[in-house]
Amino acid sequence: MNRIPTLDGWRGLAISLVLIDHIQDSLMHHYFAPWSETGQHGVTIFFVLSGFLITSKLLEGKISLKRFYLRRFFRLMPAAWTYLAFLLIFGILSGSHPVSFTQLLACLFFYRNFTGTAIDGATGHYWSLSLEEQFYLVWPCIMLLVGVRRCRWIAVAGAAGCAIYRFFHWAYYDRILFDFQTQVRADALLVGCLLALLLADRHLLPAIARWSAFLAIPALAALAFCVARFHSLPPLCECLSIACLLAATTLHPASPWTHPLAFAPLAWLGTVSYSVYLWQAFFMIIGGLWAIFLFMPLFALASYYFMERPWTRFGHRLTGRVDLSL
Repeated sequence: MNRIPTLDGWRGLAISLVLIDHIQDSLMHHYFAPWSETGQHGVTIFFVLSGFLITSKLLEGKISLKRFYLRRFFRLMPAAWTYLAFLLIFGILSGSHPVSFTQLLACLFFYRNFTGTAIDGATGHYWSLSLEEQFYLVWPCIMLLVGVRRCRWIAVAGAAGCAIYRFFHWAYYDRILFDFQTQVRADALLVGCLLALLLADRHLLPAIARWSAFLAIPALAALAFCVARFHSLPPLCECLSIACLLAATTLHPASPWTHPLAFAPLAWLGTVSYSVYLWQAFFMIIGGLWAIFLFMPLFALASYYFMERPWTRFGHRLTGRVDLSL
C-alpha cells in the first residue's frame, strides 16, 4: 500500500476540521465559538500536504508529465465526476436544482474558486479541488523546465508574493466568494512544495530535522493562534506552522507529537478523506442527523471502495508500479 500513517493522520485531522465546521453550520446554523469555525484551516492543511506530497513524488526520479497527469486524472476525476453526475440525476428525479449549468462548467474546467455563484451550494467545496487542479497543471511543468534549485526560489517568491498581496488587500478578500481565489490561497501549496524541495537536499536535511523538532511546540502554538484568530483567510504564518509540524512529524516518527497522528482511526479517516470531502457537502445541505451520520458515510465509503480505489489502481497500472501513497 506504500502509505505513511502519519501523513494519513494529517489528512484525517484536516477532514475532521472541515467536518466540525460544516456540521455546526448544517445542524445549528451557527458556531459554538469563533475558534470552532475550522473549515478553512482544514483545507489549508490539505493544501500544504498536497504541495509537499506532489513535489516529493516528482523528485523521486525523472519527471514524466504523461505519467503524472494520467495518475492524477484517474486518482481524482472519476470520483469527482461521479458526484457531479449524482447531483444531475438527483435534480432530475427530485425537481430541484442542486447544481446549475454554470457551476457544473466551473467544476469540470477547474475555475470554481473564481465563480460568483453561490459558493456554499452542493458544489461549493469544488473551489479547493479547482485550486489544486490549477496547481497540478502548472507546478510539474515548472519543475521540469527550470529544475529543482530554481524551483526553491520560485516557491519562496510565489508564497511571499501571495502573502504580501493578500496582506495589502485583506479587507477585500476576507469574505465569502473572494477568499477562495488562487492569488490569495496558493501560498499554502507553495510552502508545501518548498518543504519537499528542502528535504530533498541531503545537506540541509540534518539541520531541518534538528530545527523542526525544536520548533514543533512553537509551531503548534502559532497554528492554534491562527485557528482562533483567522476564519476566512489563513495567513502565511499558519502555512509555515503546518509545514514545520509536517517536517517534525515526518522526520521524527517516534516523537510524542507524532503518536496522535498515527492513531489508527484517524489515519483510516485520512485514507478516505477525499471521498468524504466530495460527498459531505450534499448531505450537509440536506441536514439532519440521519443524513450526516448515516447516509453521508455510506456514500463516501461507496465512493472510496468502488470508485476512488479501483480507478487509482487502474491509473497506476497504466503507468507502472502501483502506488497508493497519494
